Amino acid sequence: MFFDEVEKAYGFKILSYEKIKNIYKLNTDKGLYCLKTSKYDLKQYNFIISVMLYLINKGYEHILPIYKTKDGELFISLNDAYAYLTDFIEAKEADFKDLTELKMCIEAIARLHILSRGFKYDIRIRDYYGKWIEKFRKRSSELLYFRAICEAKEDKTEFDEIFLKYFDMHYKQSLKCLRDFEKSGYLKIMESHKKLHEVCHHDTANHNFLITNDNLIIIDYDYAIMDTHLHDLSSILIRNLRYGNWDIKLFNFILNEYGRYIPVSLEEVNLIFCFMEFPQDFWQVGLQYYVEKQPWTEDNFLKRLNRVVSDSENRFKFLDELEGLYGKYR
Repeated sequence: MFFDEVEKAYGFKILSYEKIKNIYKLNTDKGLYCLKTSKYDLKQYNFIISVMLYLINKGYEHILPIYKTKDGELFISLNDAYAYLTDFIEAKEADFKDLTELKMCIEAIARLHILSRGFKYDIRIRDYYGKWIEKFRKRSSELLYFRAICEAKEDKTEFDEIFLKYFDMHYKQSLKCLRDFEKSGYLKIMESHKKLHEVCHHDTANHNFLITNDNLIIIDYDYAIMDTHLHDLSSILIRNLRYGNWDIKLFNFILNEYGRYIPVSLEEVNLIFCFMEFPQDFWQVGLQYYVEKQPWTEDNFLKRLNRVVSDSENRFKFLDELEGLYGKYR
């Protein structure tokens, strides 16, 4: 193991450790610490650390401090990875279904967006401003590629049959997403947003919001990007609404709570609608099955796909209702 290097770098003795996902809980002679590792190249990793340091220096209260090495470095190199050290905290994952906790998470992510403004990085990297249409156009084309792989198979699996059955409705939705984006004024709106130089966390899953006795901490900045705050807001909306929760009241609740910190115009709501239109989950499971070939069982893949397609009817009904409310602001 690489713990000798960690002890040498930070000047403590590791008494015991526990691996939890992609972090190590270190019990040392100087207390409990968290060692967070990432397998990115140095440019990517420097971006991540720069984002975190910027937020810390701006006084963002929902992030853990980074401990420097004895040599004053913010991170260390370990074999094929990089790692930084922070506190290990006793906390619970936020429950998005608890509206009080959801409000806390919305406030924390909005504060992140506000305090991240002005962030600049000397290398053009992870800059997503103005790239939504390009991204969704590429993924729409990839859906056709997944179908081609599927249709070329002589012996089709149950997954293949279900994917083909539901392909047309999801592909047509991806095309509608692109048409609506073209009419939305997205690129013009992004011209003004880009001037803010905001950062998005880009992984707003509930397990990245940790609630302690007296604070809420957002962890894992590995996927951080430069983009409009609407990106994170759209993702939080989707995470809360999908899989049986497609409800206009919940949509408006999240939107209004976020709007207490950063106002969202009707034109921007329409961009969120366009973002939500793309059949991301259907594309994702297709990518995992046909291209990435994730090492999961066939049953696991089927479970994922069936969850997506069983959610599609309510999802499409919700999008129709949302379009009726906000579609006129294009």
